[in-house]
Order: sequence, then C-alpha cells, then structure tokens
Amino acid sequence: MKKKKVKKRPAFREVLSEKLSLPNDMLLDLPRLTLCGNHELEVENYKNVLEYLEHSISLNCTEGIIRLTGENLEITAITDDSVSIRGNILSISFSQ
Repeated sequence: MKKKKVKKRPAFREVLSEKLSLPNDMLLDLPRLTLCGNHELEVENYKNVLEYLEHSISLNCTEGIIRLTGENLEITAITDDSVSIRGNILSISFSQ
C-alpha cells in the first residue's frame, strides 16, 4: 500500500509574515547573522550560549545550533536577544 504524500501547510506566522511583507526573522524568531569581514559577528534571536571557548563558540537558536570556530574568539556584548563576537572567525556552521 502506497502512502500519500502530504503537503506541509505553512505555519500561521509564515503566512502572516509574507502577507504583511515583514522579514521572517521578526515573526519566526529566526537567527539573523551580521558578519563584518571575518573579525566580527552579531547574532540576533539566539536562545543561549552552549559553548564558549577561545577557539569555539556554540549558540542555541530556534532552528538549531550555530557553531563558530576560529582564533581568539570572545563575546564582546550579550543581551537577551543578541550576542556580539570578535576574533579571527574561520568557519560558521549550522546543525539541527
């Protein structure tokens, strides 16, 4: 017996965001990353810091985990909804 493929309906917030022409990160709590070269990064809409080392920083977000690797990484500012990181950023990866 074959299973029918069911199309996933968009969530209410996704539809609302599209209809009101608002950025997805505002209504869906998606992370917004602002990278200046490879030396400064600001992440908005994160949940918490999972790991904080000189060569690695991991942030928990609604869509998964953001992991930075580099040299001399430091958190320079942190608030309830954003974190600023400086250092020599070598890579940024995303995982679920």
